Amino acid sequence: MDVLLRALEAFAVGDAMGMPTEFMTLEMIHNRFGLIDHLIDPSCSFIHKNLKKGQITDDTEQVLYLIETFYKKGSITIGAVVEALCRWIEETQAEEKGYVGPNTSKALKKIRAGENPEEAGKDGTTCGAAMRVLAPVLCVGDDEEKLKEAVWVCSIPTHNTNLALEAAMSLGFGFYVAVAGASFREIINSILEGARVGKEMSNVRFAGASTGTRIRYALDEISNSRSVEEAMSFVYNVIGTNMESNEVVPAAVSIFAYAKGDVWLAIRMGASIGGDTDTIAAIAGALSCLYNRGHNIPDEILEEVISVNGLDLRGFAKMAWKMRGEKL
Repeated sequence: MDVLLRALEAFAVGDAMGMPTEFMTLEMIHNRFGLIDHLIDPSCSFIHKNLKKGQITDDTEQVLYLIETFYKKGSITIGAVVEALCRWIEETQAEEKGYVGPNTSKALKKIRAGENPEEAGKDGTTCGAAMRVLAPVLCVGDDEEKLKEAVWVCSIPTHNTNLALEAAMSLGFGFYVAVAGASFREIINSILEGARVGKEMSNVRFAGASTGTRIRYALDEISNSRSVEEAMSFVYNVIGTNMESNEVVPAAVSIFAYAKGDVWLAIRMGASIGGDTDTIAAIAGALSCLYNRGHNIPDEILEEVISVNGLDLRGFAKMAWKMRGEKL
């Protein structure tokens, strides 16, 4: 169970670390903060001045609401996903706080107005599905078919498009084998296989770059990067770091490919990369943590994030562990 707990910790810290710099440019962050190594007061933020230092956003909140709902329902279904997301947006006042993604907000309004959840997400190409995919992955056991179904179910109410499903399935496959203790190469191969599977799962086709192809291209460049700065410059300028799913997931995987098991470095790079920093840092941190079977996040950083948000991550890890059919 500890590996699930550590992954949730890395995800939450990445979210909180990247929150204040969200949608700043790489140059702005570099000039003002360098490679970020502490929780920044969001008074400097473009969009999150109303939040507290160390506060998490929709990334972590959605993952936790989904885990809790899956556990209480005893299954991962479209109904459970819709219930969790609707409850989340109401109970957290996420709209008022200003951190609901545009496709998620639009789709949930349609669903609450009575639209079929399988229709509501047919405009969704941003990273909302990918950012929440850790929840179903942590809750499914050793069954790849159940994994595919769980990722699909978790995506389509808000992001039922080829671009979003390619990214979400890619990341889902990577998380899945990483939970099981896969090697770095096995994780990357699974990420690429997930991209192939996910790309064909939606009948709603948008023109756009392929997540899997971007990752393949990035891996060679990242392996030849001579410094953190060089790797980050490549990711920002070539792969892209805005909130589209086919930028966020390749960017996060590229950072993981550079940092590998150095979880704190993965989070720092994600928070410093510019664009959708909170989501990229959360995903990169969780991938690195699962691969490393633990993390090196400074205790004081983790404790502040836990305290500020009142998080019982061990409780959520226990729920996911029991959903997997494992004994405590």
